Amino acid sequence: MSGIARPRRTPRRRLWLPICAGGVAALMATLTACGSSPSGPKAKDSAAKMSTDARWLAAKFRTYYKATTPFTVTRDATAAASCGHNKARYSFAGHQTFRIGPVSTYLDLTTVVDSWLKDRGYSIDFDKKTTYEFDTRNSQNLVNKKARIHLTVRATASSEKATTELWTITANTDCLRTG
Repeated sequence: MSGIARPRRTPRRRLWLPICAGGVAALMATLTACGSSPSGPKAKDSAAKMSTDARWLAAKFRTYYKATTPFTVTRDATAAASCGHNKARYSFAGHQTFRIGPVSTYLDLTTVVDSWLKDRGYSIDFDKKTTYEFDTRNSQNLVNKKARIHLTVRATASSEKATTELWTITANTDCLRTG
């Protein structure tokens, strides 16, 4: 049996080298493809949507309750706060004071805010705690997951017999890519 030649085997290391090289090449191609087309919204696009939606909500509230004073914007979502790594966050804030009758009439508004903004891509943010103190303070937290915007609406009165109510909107984007 010594005269029968055995088939010659290729050493294992010679087989693994082309397989590993092919795997590395495929991985690099995948990483390059992912890096060239980042997913998710850009920070400025979400900031513009956030500002438009907050102002739209304030106008809707003014029309619905026939407000006589203007909505005052205190932070207009034009200045970015850097998050590092080519990412930024934008913020919006504004408020309005109303003359009111029974406080609960306006404080109940936050229950309809969700339905007003639903068509604009928002839903109740159950991860954030809402505030509710009968007849003096109420809030509603909303999130737009696609645009990555968090928006809070607050209605506050000084007491049960108050004749005015402060209504505020605050909003911010997540840290999003700038380019």
